[in-house]
Amino acid sequence: MSLAGIVLCGGKSRRMGVDKAGLIFDGRTWLEIAAHTLMAAGADRILYSGRPDLPGGLADPAVDSGPAGGVVAALRQARLYSNQVLCVPVDMPQLSPDALRRLAAQPGIGACFEGEPLPFALRLTPAVLTAAEACLSAQGAPSIRALLHQVGCVEIPTPAGLTLRNLNTPQDVAALRAK
Repeated sequence: MSLAGIVLCGGKSRRMGVDKAGLIFDGRTWLEIAAHTLMAAGADRILYSGRPDLPGGLADPAVDSGPAGGVVAALRQARLYSNQVLCVPVDMPQLSPDALRRLAAQPGIGACFEGEPLPFALRLTPAVLTAAEACLSAQGAPSIRALLHQVGCVEIPTPAGLTLRNLNTPQDVAALRAK
């Protein structure tokens, strides 16, 4: 099974005040960390949603289509060479490859952890692609949670010790560095 990785990195970073993809943690940018984590989890190709300026980067399908729009653009591209995707936000630099492999190994259409739409894994079936496209068309800028529900993604228990937290503010980054 071919696995593509998607990094959601096209946000405006309003609360952070700077592009989160370029922030440094443990000597690497958050963008590098996200790509490395996906590759370590088994992805053989990385797509950068919302960043057409990067190799493997994709523009959002419409202005202000939000993260779900970026996911749909990445699904359109990934279906050309993969039958499954793993998707992570750029602002979770502490995700582990093991957690992502757990998502990818789930049977069925796809999985995310309880109460959190990101990260997630999806199989790229025609039905998933059709449902994702329909969700985007019907709602304009749906949430990722709504898109995952629409395509039939299931929630699985969060592994013990795994913290799923987006880092959105300078205070969040300071807390991360203090650990």
